[in-house]
This record gives sequence, C-alpha cells and structure tokens, in this order.
Amino acid sequence: MFPSPLFGKFINLNTQLPLGVSLIIRNPVALGAFYPRSSSDLRTTIDKFMRRVGEVEKRNVLGMVSPHAGYIYCGKTQAHAYKSLLENTTFVIIGPNHMGLGANASIMCEGIWKTPLGVCRIESELARKILEKSKFLEEDLHAHTQEHSIEVQLPWLQYMFTPVNFVPICLGHTSLEAYKDIGLAIRDSVIGNTVVIASSDFTHFGESYGYTPVSGGPGNVLGFMEKVDLEAAKAVADIAPERFLEIIEKYRATICGRAAIATMLYAVKDRATKGTILDYTTSYEISRDINALVGYCGIVIE
Repeated sequence: MFPSPLFGKFINLNTQLPLGVSLIIRNPVALGAFYPRSSSDLRTTIDKFMRRVGEVEKRNVLGMVSPHAGYIYCGKTQAHAYKSLLENTTFVIIGPNHMGLGANASIMCEGIWKTPLGVCRIESELARKILEKSKFLEEDLHAHTQEHSIEVQLPWLQYMFTPVNFVPICLGHTSLEAYKDIGLAIRDSVIGNTVVIASSDFTHFGESYGYTPVSGGPGNVLGFMEKVDLEAAKAVADIAPERFLEIIEKYRATICGRAAIATMLYAVKDRATKGTILDYTTSYEISRDINALVGYCGIVIE
C-alpha cells in the first residue's frame, strides 16, 4: 500500500478484515525517547504523575493545551490537564509539524495509532467532515510519519479512557486565515462534547533554539521566560487568539505549537466561557540547564 520507505511506520493489515480491505496502522515513533517503551513502565510513569498532582477539579473541557516534551520534563503539567477531563468523548488533537514532512496542514481520516497501551482509532466520519469544510487541510500521511507531538498525548487518554477515538491534525506555521479556517471547520463539524487538544510547548530558550533575548543567571532567564509564557497563556485562557499571536510577535516567542493553539481557540471560542491555567513549569526543574530551556503550560477552556 505504501511502497515508499517514508511510510515504513505504516502497515497494510488485512487480517480479520473483508478481502481487499486495508487498515492503516501507525506505529509509535516517540517511545523510548519521550515516554517508556513498555506498557507497564508507561502506565507506572503516568500513574506517578497523576498521584503527584493530587486532586484536580473535573471540568466540562472544550479545549486544552498540553505540552509534548519528554514526560520526565512535562509529565506533571500534562497530568494537571488530563486529570481535569470529566468524561470520555471524541478528541481532536492538533500538533505542530516539527519535521517539515508532508502537507503544511495535514489531517488523517482513517486508521489506528498504536502506543504501548493499545490502539486509538481515528474517528473517520468527523475527520472527513472537517476536511470537507476546510480549504487549507489536506488528507496526508507523510506529515504524521515521524511527528511526536500528537502521539505523546495518546497514552494519557488511554490511561484514563477506553476506547479512545480521535482526529489527528498536524500544522506548520501557516497563516491567521488558515488557523481561522481550520478552527471553524472543526467547530462546524463536531457534535456533543468533543474536546480539541492543542499540543504545544511554550518558550524555547537558548542558543540551540536560536533564541537568547536576555542574558544572565537562572533568575533572569527564568523570569523572562515566565513573563512571556504567562502573558501568552493568559491570552489563551481569555480565549483571545489574535492577542495570543500578537504576544508571540511582540516577543518573537518560540512557542512551537502556536498554530495548534490558535486553531483550537477558533474552534471553541463561540461556545467557551472561560479558561484556566492549571500549571506552568520549565525544563529547568529537571535539567538545571539554562542554556536549553523549554516552558510548559497546561490550560483548559470550558
């Protein structure tokens, strides 16, 4: 089905399906790097973070921002966000295209994604509705082959719910018009309590990220990062996508999932009434390295 080696992570499976019917299976690419390889270790890791954050108020979540770094760095923040979910539903997960593969605005409309905790099935009917309503989205597999930002969200959902049905959308940095278009396509396609998840880290600071607007010791650098990140997070919690993008422009902020966050906000803003910043941290808590820092925010929109 996919002769190109680029699709080596996708498998054509005919077992227990009618003759001539194929099922697209995406195997995980982030295990061992972003989260544990074995199901038992992965479940133990998530459980540790869930217990660490304690009681989290359950909310009628419409939209969410969750980071996508290694769990060792952002697991606490992810736990705050996912523990707030009230019930299982369909999830639209929007992530940035770090690898630059495939279409700039990509959606998968069929298949299953595997993780060590099992499989998550793409909600094909919803995905095709979204695709039909957007002039920017393309049905494309290439963008999803090596991208981790959507994959790392799935084990958290699998830990909490069975089954997990979702729609994956992978976005490059396109345009405000595209963010609005895709957000409104999601808004006009969802039924019931669908949750739209924006997978994004916040400021990336250091020479390796090409972003060093301030200098000095940890206090100075971390203070600057917190100022930028919480100003941006406040705009997200206020359900203000244009202000969020203006803040990024103001600071030239290196928030990798800006497209995902803005699109999520456009998808939910007509129904949402409030947002809450649940947790903020940085990689410094673990790494103690101010030369390569990343901020993480957990935000929910109700």
